[in-house]
Amino acid sequence: MYEYERPQPMLRLVREQVALTQRELGERAGVAQSVIARLERATDANPSVKTVAAVAAAAGFRLKVLLEPIEPPDPVIEAYKRDVDRTLLRENLRRSVEERVRSLGEWQASLAVLEGATRRARAARASAAPGR
Repeated sequence: MYEYERPQPMLRLVREQVALTQRELGERAGVAQSVIARLERATDANPSVKTVAAVAAAAGFRLKVLLEPIEPPDPVIEAYKRDVDRTLLRENLRRSVEERVRSLGEWQASLAVLEGATRRARAARASAAPGR
C-alpha cells in the first residue's frame, strides 16, 4: 500500500513494481505514453480520479480514496511546541553521530555516579537515624 498526498510519485513506483514501460502501461490503461510520463513527472498537476484509477487498474492495483476526520490539535502539545527552545536541538544536530553517542555515554556515566552518591547518602542517613 502506498500513501501519498499526490498520486504522481506513487504511479511511477507502481509501474516499476510491475515491470512495465510507460508505453506498456499506457496501452493497458487506454492512454498515451505521454500521459503516463506527465503523470509520473507531476507535470499534470491535477489529474482526474478516473485517469489515475485507470492507470492503477492497468498496473493491477485498485485506487482507494480515504477521507478521515481532521483531529483538532492538542492545546498542550501546541503550547509545548511553541515554547521549546530549539537552540539545544540545533546545537546537537550540528554534532556528528559519534559526538552525540560519546556525549550520551558521558551523561550515562555521570548519572551512574550521581545514583551511587544518592544511594550512599541515603544509607548514611538511615544508619545515622535515631534508634539504630
